[in-house]
Amino acid sequence: DGTVGPACHWSIDTREKYRKGYGRWLTFLITSGRLERQTAPSDRVTPDAVSSYADELKTQVESWTVWGRLAELLAVCKAIAPDSDWSWLRVVVRKLEARTAASRNKHIKLRPAHEILARATQAMDDIIVNPPLRHPLTRYRDALMIALLISCPTMRLKNLTLIEVGQHLLQNSTGFELRFAGPEMKARKPVEIPVPDLTNPYIRHYLGHVRPALLGDCTSPRLWITQYGDPMTEKSAYSAIVSATKRAFGHAINPHLFRDCAVTSVALDDPKHIGIAAPILGHTDLRTTEAHYIQAQQISAGRKLQASLRTLRNELTPRRRTS
Repeated sequence: DGTVGPACHWSIDTREKYRKGYGRWLTFLITSGRLERQTAPSDRVTPDAVSSYADELKTQVESWTVWGRLAELLAVCKAIAPDSDWSWLRVVVRKLEARTAASRNKHIKLRPAHEILARATQAMDDIIVNPPLRHPLTRYRDALMIALLISCPTMRLKNLTLIEVGQHLLQNSTGFELRFAGPEMKARKPVEIPVPDLTNPYIRHYLGHVRPALLGDCTSPRLWITQYGDPMTEKSAYSAIVSATKRAFGHAINPHLFRDCAVTSVALDDPKHIGIAAPILGHTDLRTTEAHYIQAQQISAGRKLQASLRTLRNELTPRRRTS
């Protein structure tokens, strides 16, 4: 019943995540002919089988996802067989994480929050004045999703996707606000997020013109609608945001990185008030915010180094020409 056992502390979302992760492992066993039904689930998890599983995943998904799948498998193994020795699998997961982290340079993908918002609002303005021939409605929708995500970084992709008009997105005397119940948030605490005034006219245009056109004859309380009139899923919203940011910046910024962009901008532009980042992002552990502050210091140091190198190069260039 979820009240006892090694996994009793898992939230509903965590259980669903690990259920899907373990399901992918079972699918691999079945399709590769490795599933021995008479064998205990924990005994099926062998170094050879895990190695083959990882090799197959590498041909299908990015390295970070491979690490995630094996981390999910490890969590389930520790739950179903807590007395077994899973140190070998823990080593595999840690090595994958280390390799992935080393090859995943997040810093180069970060953009200032104000720049992301400016690009998004400019895109919506351009679409209103001079609509593109292809997909003007969905491009406006995607730009508005980006504007809301960077303006309200407390939201995660799941919250953004599930917004319903009248339940989560509410209009008040000054504009709009977002409200989410405790169970809908990762920290399990209800939040109320005022939507910045800058985005209000864009939301009104979307609600009055773009969303009705996308819905057509369909009906849905959900805010984000596909070109076919259906509510967007997390997967489709993720893809739309990644595609839109890649067009705008030359490289994709995934939805989770928007939180990094927001708090890193605070740490860079107003470090004295870095404390506001914790409530903005919904952090309950200040060490998480501190990690972003350290990250911002690294970026700032990198910028100063690059500026010094440029200055030095400019100073040396005339001397070389003279000599």
